[in-house]
Formats: sequence, C-alpha cells, structure tokens
Amino acid sequence: MSIYSSLYAGVSGLTALGNSMSVIGDNIANVNTTGFKGSRATFQDILNTTVTTGNGTTQVGQGTVLSDVSSAFSQAGFETTDSITDIAIDGEGFFVLRPEGTTQQLFSRSGAFTVNEVNALVNSAGMTVQGYQLDAESGARVGTYGDIILDSTIAPPIKTTQVSLLTNLDSTETKSASTVELSARWDATDIAADAADDTKDGKIIAETDYSHSATVKVYDVQGNSHDVTIYFDKAYDGLANKWDFIVTTNPEEDPRKYDSDNGVATDTTAGLLAVGNIQFDSEGKISDIQMGPDAVAAITTGEYLTFSADFLDDDLENPMSIELNLGAKWNGTSWISDTLATTQYASTSVNMFQSANGFARGEIQDMTISKAGTISGIYSNGKTIPLYQICLARFNNNQGLDKLGGSVFRETVNSGPPAINPPQTNGLGQLISSSLEQSTVDIAVEFVKMITTQRGYQANSKTILTTDQMIQTVVNLKR
Repeated sequence: MSIYSSLYAGVSGLTALGNSMSVIGDNIANVNTTGFKGSRATFQDILNTTVTTGNGTTQVGQGTVLSDVSSAFSQAGFETTDSITDIAIDGEGFFVLRPEGTTQQLFSRSGAFTVNEVNALVNSAGMTVQGYQLDAESGARVGTYGDIILDSTIAPPIKTTQVSLLTNLDSTETKSASTVELSARWDATDIAADAADDTKDGKIIAETDYSHSATVKVYDVQGNSHDVTIYFDKAYDGLANKWDFIVTTNPEEDPRKYDSDNGVATDTTAGLLAVGNIQFDSEGKISDIQMGPDAVAAITTGEYLTFSADFLDDDLENPMSIELNLGAKWNGTSWISDTLATTQYASTSVNMFQSANGFARGEIQDMTISKAGTISGIYSNGKTIPLYQICLARFNNNQGLDKLGGSVFRETVNSGPPAINPPQTNGLGQLISSSLEQSTVDIAVEFVKMITTQRGYQANSKTILTTDQMIQTVVNLKR
C-alpha cells in the first residue's frame, strides 16, 4: 500500500467534513424558518484495501465519504400568531399545494397562508392550498379535493325545512275550560280593527285557551323571517296522557286566507297551519303523533309529520313543506323517541330545545379553522357555515421526499405516492389555527456538531501535513 493513500484518506476526510459543515450552516441559517426540518449528515468508510502483513493479510481503510443527509421529520414547537390563516400541523402530515398554472402537487409543513386577490388560500409563493368543499347545510364533503377558494362572502338565504321542538308537558295540568276543540279557539277575525265593535277582544287565541306554547323563527325562500307558534293543551276529548296542539303563524303572513289590500282575515283559520295531537304512554314517552292541515291524521311516509306554509303571495302554487320534529321518528310501524324528546312528566311545562334550519342572507364577518381542518365562515345573520376542509398528505417514507426550497417537498419513487385525507384520519395529525410550526433545529446541538466537525477537519489536515513530511523525508534520501 502506497504512502500516498494516506494523502487521499485525509482529503476524503476534509471533503466529507466540509460537506458536514455545510449541513450545519444550513441548519443554523434556518433556525427561525417556519416548518423547516433540520438535516443530519452521516458518513461511511470507503472500501478497504488488502495489505500483506507478517501474519498474512489484513485490510486498511481508504478514508470516508458522506453517506447521507437526512431530514429530522420530528414534531417541532408552535409559535402563536394573530392570523387565523396561520396553521400548524400537530402530528403526521403535509399540506397539499398546487403551484399556479400547473396541476402538480407539492407538499409542505409550513402553514403560513394568506388569502390572495381572488380569495384563494395560498402560501408565500402563491401556491394554492388544497382541500374539500363542504355542503353548507350538512357539512359533508362534496367531491374530491381541489383549490380552496374562500369566495363565499355572501351567504344566500336558505328556506326552513324542519322545525325542532323538544318540550316537557306537565302531566298534572288540566285541560282548559273551553267548550270547543283547540283548533276552534283560534279566530283570526277576532282582532279589534274596529274600535266601535266591542265583540272583538283583539286576541286571536285567549291565554286561557291553552296550557303551553313555543315560538320558533323560520325563513322563507327569500330569507324573510316568520314566527311559527305551537300551542298545547290537554286533549279536548279527555283521554288520559293525550295533548292537542296547533301550529300557527301571524294571520297577516298567510296569504291563503288574508286580504292584504284591506288588512283583514277572510277566514277564522287564517294563520292556522296544522292541527295535531300527541299520545304519551304511562312512562311519559311519546307513543303516537298525528297531524294534518285541517284535522289530525296519521303519518303515511317519512320520519316526521309535515305542515305547509304559504308566506309569499307568489308562492301559493308551491308552498313550503316543513317537518315537525318533536323528538321522535316514525320507523314505518311505530314512533321511536330520541335520547332527548318531548315528554309528559309531572313538572312544569318547559321548552328544553327549539330550533329551525334555514337562515336569512348574511355577509361574512369572520372565519374559524377547526382541529379537523374545517374552515367555517361566521356571517352577519348569526350563522356559522362550513366552507372547506383542508386535506393533508402522508408518505410511507418521508426521507425519500425531494427538497425544492421554500419549505416545499416533492414526491419521488423513494417516498412513495401520497395518501391524501382529512386531518385526524388515517394517522394524520390535527391542525392548530393562529399558530406556526417552528424549525426542528436545536442551535445548541448544532454548535456542538460544529465544534466536533471543526476538530475533525483540523485532524484530517494534520494527516495530510504529516504524510507530506514523510514523503519529503523519502525524497531527501537521495541527497
């Protein structure tokens, strides 16, 4: 083995450690880079050379070479910001980005996003964040993922299709003293429009004609709000555990039976939308519900009984159909109560829950991003509407990803194809809004590596210097 091999061994050490110092310098330079994953240089020895010894043969190394530069895909800490669109990933996964003008997919851990001039959610390089569009009512994902474009600055009105009312009706209550059925106690013409007519007391239904009531706000197709009031009273026929109810609205909002030109109801039932009753069992749970527009009727289809409402003059040909949910569903043979449902217990009649879907037109005022990546708009009408759900990508081998700069990665054959899903599914992490993931670089560790790399570099330079002196000694033998 030639002494010159020692020179090349020293050179290999200088080359490898010089590259290692470059890695350390890159880490230190990116100590404050959002989502940066620090790198680590590893080395391996070069193929050994066989030499002859007094006891046979042995092997002597030829130096070292840079084996690999791997990224530390560990979880970094979080930095709190005041921007909702700053998003950190807590756990596995990468944001999916689409560069402008291409269909390519790139990936990043940096969630420093903004909304650009076309309301697209983008990173600093203008790459659009990918996600699933959500149905405004159900929140379900619509189709596959694509560009997140937050252009829903206006929430169009959505008409009401279901009214939910969960109440307890006092079992100790007695029916009113009225001698007519509950629906007959409603008189839309009994309004004191004419002060000289003392037969009109100004009340559509007297307070003594019912035991309990609840009012729910509903919306028509144009977004106008209307009050729907449901009145309850113990059954007129005197049957035990039975309650009558009527579904009503302001007679002036019932164009079927109200003359808006003259301001008078044309029928006593103007505003009366439905008539029904509820039968409870001995335990105070619903056993049967019947309802109809003019008289009670059993359910024939669907899970809930429905009533119709004509709130708009030009909508008489196509009235709104609204389900009445009292906390029980029809399964085709019987009524099955939900966990929370209308009951008849010996306690004060009270509304436990009341609501209606649908809403008026609204303008976006704020935005929220949940841990599951759901971006929701908060609108001036008080509604929070789901808009998009950010998707994340996961790879079998993160080390196989190709770094492109700008905290962006590209898939390769070594990384495998991405598995793209919503956050908190398929082993993916959760999202934290108004936060950014910091760099994984530990500057103290990098300084220690810098010291050991410097010492190694100095030692390898001594190898070259000493070998040179040995060669010079051989050359001087000729003198």
